[in-house]
Amino acid sequence: MVIVLIKTFLRDDADVPAYDALDARMGELVQTIPGFLSAKAYVADDGDRVSIIRFDSEAALLAWRNHPEHLEAQRQGREQFFRAYEIEVCAVTRAYGYPRREG
Repeated sequence: MVIVLIKTFLRDDADVPAYDALDARMGELVQTIPGFLSAKAYVADDGDRVSIIRFDSEAALLAWRNHPEHLEAQRQGREQFFRAYEIEVCAVTRAYGYPRREG
């Protein structure tokens, strides 16, 4: 399993409704990628945004990363919405819980 952590910082002048619409579209699109497992997003009190996206393999992540519509959304993010972002790609070496939850 591969987990992608994305922390985004919007520009002060960002069109938040336009960003939210683009983000919603990407949320729909990623679900069509074979090997996609789940996505969750959180907004902190200070406005920082964190997304946690899970894929069953590196190949699934690469399919998402290189999807043409996603590449265009990344470009728009850099040009119109983000003042900064941080991405971490993590390989899971162990996962467990009680009781085991799916998703």
